[in-house]
Amino acid sequence: MTQAAANPVLTRWTNRILIGLFMVFIWLPTVDTFFHFDHARQPTEKRLLAAFPKLTSGVDGLRKYLAGLDAYFSDHFGCRKLLVSWNNKLKWKLFHDFSTHGTLIGRDGWFFFAGDQMVEHQCGALQFTPEQLRDWQDLLERRRDWLAQRDIKFLFVVAPDKASVYPDELPSWMPQTHPATKIDQFVAYMKAHSTVEVLDLRGPLRAARRTAPTYFKTDTHWNLFGSFIGYQEIIKALACQLPGLTSLPLDAFEQKKVLRPGGNETTYLGTSATESNAVVFTPKVGLPPLQMTANPLDLAYEAPAFTTNAQASGSLIVFRDSFGNALEGFLGYNFAKVTYLWQYDLDTARIEREKPNAVIVEMYEQHFDVTDPKDLMHREALP
Repeated sequence: MTQAAANPVLTRWTNRILIGLFMVFIWLPTVDTFFHFDHARQPTEKRLLAAFPKLTSGVDGLRKYLAGLDAYFSDHFGCRKLLVSWNNKLKWKLFHDFSTHGTLIGRDGWFFFAGDQMVEHQCGALQFTPEQLRDWQDLLERRRDWLAQRDIKFLFVVAPDKASVYPDELPSWMPQTHPATKIDQFVAYMKAHSTVEVLDLRGPLRAARRTAPTYFKTDTHWNLFGSFIGYQEIIKALACQLPGLTSLPLDAFEQKKVLRPGGNETTYLGTSATESNAVVFTPKVGLPPLQMTANPLDLAYEAPAFTTNAQASGSLIVFRDSFGNALEGFLGYNFAKVTYLWQYDLDTARIEREKPNAVIVEMYEQHFDVTDPKDLMHREALP
């Protein structure tokens, strides 16, 4: 057979293969809808996926039903998880897209949460106005004074953004347009104008990273070593108001570095990675048993969590966000009971009922940057 005669045959088989592959890819989503072979990691989209619509009477009801079907199919078609994962990986690996799902990819495999205008805040492009600083002062002093009338101590804690502790791992393109960030403004303002106890953990965590990593590489949060440093600083600050408190030393725990699947930032991307900065803390013999009552995942934002320690005295209420999770394994060694509530506004009824020795409000730096203190004052309605 001549070369001229072979070419049409080769072309015909190439076309058949391409058509076959095209048909396979076209039908894969439909097949997955019935057989569910897509086991890719579910991407976290920070929203509820569209529910199957209900058909109501009338032309308008039919129109809404058809629109609902379109939205439902867009969120639930077959192989969606796999396709989203591939799309994110291509953006990340090939095009270095740093904006995917609010995740910013830094140096050496470090991931940062870029929501709440993190880049603008870290660069100092966004600043507090004098009025906003006075509002924060007013809020914290109202809390301090209301609690003091009930002989309860108060501490406000800012849990640093990972970018504040590891700025050297941010992308090289990020500029520094202003010498001070919002947290710099706030800390300086409060020192100059108020006596409310404000704990800025950036310095201790930056110092501690010379000993061991204090944050996960693939997650927004501090690891257990970082949260332990935070715990020690919290107890040190509380001891100024409650004499006799002493934090546990680091050698009270066995520490073991472990590898685990990547954290929430890789989940947002719908991709996978290995977390190398994870560490496990195991209490050594001699520490009192700490009883922990955690919440089911679906109640984590609603119901309180508790720790109890029969060998300690006093009680503490902690209003917190997700950074407070890792503190639960440490603060309970200094109090007979610690109550953790996932909110930033004070639950005054609970405080009146439980009469704790101290109240802590822990707030993640990125949330602090965008939270309106007037809104918290309105919800608390303190005198």
